[in-house]
Formats: sequence, structure tokens, C-alpha cells
Amino acid sequence: MSILLEIRDYIQKFYQKYAAVLNVILRFLAAFITFFATNRVIGFNPYLDHTYTELVFAAVSVVFPTQILLFFEAVFIILHILYVSHYLAFVTAIFFAILYFVYVRFIPKDGYVILSMPVLSSFGAPYILPILLGITADPIAIIPESIGVIVYHYLQNVISVVSTSTEDSINLYHLVLKQTFNDKELYITLIVFSIVTIFVYFIRNSKIDYSFEIAIISGGFLNTILLLFMNFFMDININVFRFFITMILSVAFVWLVQLFRLSLNYAGVENLQFEDDEYYYYVRAVPKNNITKADKNVKRYNAHNFIRHHDDSQNITETNKENEEHNDSAGEDFDHNFDFTVSLDDEYINNIEKKEK
Repeated sequence: MSILLEIRDYIQKFYQKYAAVLNVILRFLAAFITFFATNRVIGFNPYLDHTYTELVFAAVSVVFPTQILLFFEAVFIILHILYVSHYLAFVTAIFFAILYFVYVRFIPKDGYVILSMPVLSSFGAPYILPILLGITADPIAIIPESIGVIVYHYLQNVISVVSTSTEDSINLYHLVLKQTFNDKELYITLIVFSIVTIFVYFIRNSKIDYSFEIAIISGGFLNTILLLFMNFFMDININVFRFFITMILSVAFVWLVQLFRLSLNYAGVENLQFEDDEYYYYVRAVPKNNITKADKNVKRYNAHNFIRHHDDSQNITETNKENEEHNDSAGEDFDHNFDFTVSLDDEYINNIEKKEK
């Protein structure tokens, strides 16, 4: 565990040092992954379904404010659908416009939650989101989570209808809506993900040791049980082996995020009680896991070299001063070599090593 904490601290310090550059790189990677995932999900338009197109859109997204990614992604999806159906593209544009002006405009951060569900689903890992939201957000997060699920299944139904249709007509719009409203997997996913998010939220807020870790593991377990239960009774065609592997990786990923976000040392828990004029307080204080460097380093030096190079230093120990005075009074060079241990600051040690070189 200490090794992971050291790696975490190193990465955090590295990020703080180069935050300006890393933020641009991370924004570019997030945008590129988003457009890449969109091409994997729909990919109707052959002019857009290329790596260089994804790179161009990602680069342009970095130039503008972060919220522009949501707009570019909506345009990217509409252009794909426009290639196969003008009617579906128009309906999709209306849907995205309503979603933006009614909801995302007022809570921009929820737009990224909505966006993350289709992206994660395209990589076969949608189970990350309900557990992650339960750890980092409030139960209200099930609203953007549910919208993201609806958007992904809507796109899947668009693909299904377009692949079986031979003409572009208004009937495509009715077929997509009908298939979306009758999508059993959509309703199952909405119910299961909402339950898991709320369950994880309450577990991580409970007053027990290792509540975050227990919430992550139990959330993955509950997600697995519910989806397998639904698969057995409603036949939603889950690949069980792939499902188990994905769930394990999802739990591991969320645990890693939690490690970087907040790691607590439950061995040092303190329960405090105090009062003022109006209340009596019961406080449970849990320290964070931190790796601190020692202020002092212990190194060994040869006395002959140390005194020769630092006879003018005022910071040498009293023993070395006595030896130096003895050598000066005797009028002869210091001929002995012996080892001694000294505790010095890191900065002073570096100065010593530079002078010896």
C-alpha cells in the first residue's frame, strides 16, 4: 500500500508542476476518446469515420472552453445520422437541443456524466459509472446517469432501424421511438444503475471503517447480482464471462480512482467529544494516508576529506572542531582516517557532495 501511496504522491506532484501542459494533453485525450467511441458506436458517415477526423475534432475542442466538447459531440453524432436519414438527424438535433436548454445549460458538469455513459458503453464498461457516481456524487446523479443510458440505447436503436430499412422516410422516426420505448434492456439498465448508485452512496456515508472500499466492492457485487437476475428472468443476452471480467475491472478502476481522490488511514481514527453553549458534539476524525519524507538524512563521510573541504564551516560538530584545533596546534597534517555518522539537512548534504566533486 505504501508503494501505491508513493506513486500517487509522485504523480500528484508531477501534475502540480506541469498542470498547464498536462491539462491541455488530458483535454485532447478525452476529446479524442469521445470521438473515437462515437465512431465505434454509429460510424455511418465514412468521411468522419477516420482517425485524422477524430484528431482534428479533438484538437479544435482543446482551443475552445471545456463545454464546447459537448456541442462538438452532439454535432458529430448528428452528422453521422444525417448521412443515413435526414428525418432521424432532425429529430436527434431537436432532442439534443431540448436536453441542453432544459438541463445541461444550467448544470454543465452533468453534461459530462451524460456523455460518459455512451463512451464507456462503447468500450463495454458502463458498470464503472454507477459505482463511481455513488462514491463521488449525490443520489441526484442518477438523473444525468439515466439520460446517458437513454442516449446510448437510442443510438443503438437508430443503428438497428437504419440497418434494416431501405428508404429514408418519416417512418424511421416512428420505428426508432417505438423500439426505444419497448427496449427491455434500457429499462433494466436504468433500474439497476439507479439502485447501485444510491446503494453505494449510502454505504460510503455510513459510520464504519473502510466505508469507501466496502461501498465499491458491495456496489460491484450488487450490480452483478441484479443484472444476472434480470438476465435469467428477462433474457437480455448477457455474455456472462465477459460480464464478470468487465465488472472486476470496473471495481478495480473505481478503487484506483478513490485511492488518488481520497485514501484514509482507519488505524488512526479518533472519536472526539466536546460541547459549547448550545450543542454537545460527537466527532469521528479519520486521518488521510500520506507519505512524508524525513527532514534529515544520515550519511557516512570520511573524516579526512570532510575536514579538508569544510574546515571553514561553522556547522561541523564539536568533535570535529576539537580535532581540527588539535591538528592546527600540532603543526602537522591530519594523517588518520576514521568514519563517523552525522545527521544533516538534504540541502546541506547536496552542497557537501558538490564541493567534494
